[in-house]
Amino acid sequence: MSRTTRAPSPPPLRTWACFVFVLLGYWAVMFSHPEWFSYLGIRHYGTWFIDLFAILASNDALAQGLDVYARNPLDFFGRPHVYSAWWLGLGRFGLTRLDNVWLGCVIGSAFFAAAAMRLRPRSLGELLWYLAIAGAPPMLLAVERANNDLVIFLLLTPLVPCLLSTRWALQAVAVLLIALAAGLKFYPAAAALLLLAPDAPRTVRWRLVGAGLALVVVAVAVAPDYLRLRHLLPPVEGLMNFGSLHAFTPFGLGGATVQAITLGVIFATVAGWWRVGIFGDWEIPPAMRAHWLHFILGAVLLCGCFFADSSYAYRWIFALWLAPWLWGVVRETGTPRAVRRVAGLTMGLLAAVLWIDPLTEGLLRHVFNQRPPEETQRMAQTVFAIEQPLVWVLFICLLGFLTHFLRISWRSITAVDSKLASTPGKIMPPSPQP
Repeated sequence: MSRTTRAPSPPPLRTWACFVFVLLGYWAVMFSHPEWFSYLGIRHYGTWFIDLFAILASNDALAQGLDVYARNPLDFFGRPHVYSAWWLGLGRFGLTRLDNVWLGCVIGSAFFAAAAMRLRPRSLGELLWYLAIAGAPPMLLAVERANNDLVIFLLLTPLVPCLLSTRWALQAVAVLLIALAAGLKFYPAAAALLLLAPDAPRTVRWRLVGAGLALVVVAVAVAPDYLRLRHLLPPVEGLMNFGSLHAFTPFGLGGATVQAITLGVIFATVAGWWRVGIFGDWEIPPAMRAHWLHFILGAVLLCGCFFADSSYAYRWIFALWLAPWLWGVVRETGTPRAVRRVAGLTMGLLAAVLWIDPLTEGLLRHVFNQRPPEETQRMAQTVFAIEQPLVWVLFICLLGFLTHFLRISWRSITAVDSKLASTPGKIMPPSPQP
């Protein structure tokens, strides 16, 4: 029986250039024909970057002496300011609503550049996988609205390189980036979990102490803002959003009941992964260290958003950090088969949840738009019922990897420095060269 010879993989540079060209072309076509957004479940309101415009309008309202926490007549939709007061400092730099278009283009372009630098395919299969993630409608939605989650993404992009640096100053920058992002929007505080990344125990401990102090200062500074905003936040509803709260809405559950159920699920899941032994003593290959930490960063942000409440689809942008490591670990022969299976399942579920909702919205809007509203509502509820178990399994898988990260991090923190120095850690950074 003859062995089939595989065609050689295209050169990485050529494959990466193809990825950039295809993704850029796809985005360019969609933004040239905004009426096509509706086929992907995105509602374009006839103007660009409406979320950025709302923040700039709040700054303009503040300059005119208006109450930014009331209905804002300067915004397209009259939206009040629903973010930290830190965003109201943009007016001090001379930014107004007139800067909306060019500033939105800059933010969107920076996001595209950051995504292109992180996703560098080396094969046709990897290229298609990255296109499925980077080309997903939630990514387009975030750019079309110039949502401020893009700013959080850009702020946290240097986090992993800073942590992998052997210079203490850059590791301190990582702490400051998390604190700044948490001051702008509270959920990035979850990124502090990444500071547990195995290193010399003394280094990990001072990182944690520094982060704790910085986050306390930020919390004191922004707590009055969030207490004022909690009644202004609009409800997060619809297919294009995600969150643990969604699963209980059809049953009329909410508040403390849902929080108790969610905490119970998190505790049971982490305890189960801790005891099941699938990961065992699995070591992260040094060549995949950066991908692994980016994966953990994306996973902890998405899990935090999912289990805390319900979030808009913009926050799926952090799935970009999951993609490289998932692709690599599934093909890493030194990885236990069970781990590779969990990673493969995570890949399939991630692609599914990124596309099911938008395509369903598009079909309901264009194919079944002549049906009675009651029928289309039933169709949407059916899709919702089918999708929710997939979403929950996805986040249970992500919790599995986070549990393994916590396990090896705990060993690093509790280790004796001399012992750790003689026994390389699971994802220890390389020792500085003399």
